[in-house]
Amino acid sequence: MQMAVYYVMTEPEVSLNHLKDTESRNIMFVKDGFSWWAMLFPLLWALYNRMWLVFLGYLAAVVAFVFLAQLFGSTTGGFITLLATLLFAMEAGFLKSWSLQRKNWQVAGFVSAANLDEAEIRFFDRVSKNKREARPPQGPLAPQTSDTDVVGMTLKR
Repeated sequence: MQMAVYYVMTEPEVSLNHLKDTESRNIMFVKDGFSWWAMLFPLLWALYNRMWLVFLGYLAAVVAFVFLAQLFGSTTGGFITLLATLLFAMEAGFLKSWSLQRKNWQVAGFVSAANLDEAEIRFFDRVSKNKREARPPQGPLAPQTSDTDVVGMTLKR
């Protein structure tokens, strides 16, 4: 089974130490790696994900490649455009996380999983374990030690 790495992105006001159910909806899992949608429809993919700077950058690159195609011949320009589209599709996850970071989202961590559902389960399981370990001990308080007598008993250090 193929494992993928997911960026775990949170909005600025989300704290993993005090995560509430409503805040868990403000966590996004971005798969790092190749995206077929970014390969087949790069401009539409960037617009769909609201990545305006990436859209403009890719559009500028396409215009430059069209200019190169006219300069060097359509075969060379087409080959360069294909390579650029492949590179874009391979870096799609990074570009998406970069765009979110520009909107003040934070990288809360990374998760390796076979799919998105497994990534969510692994991440929230890890967060809940950290919450349980960080909790102060439950139950009666331990007796305070001092050098004085307390109700007929002496608790000495």
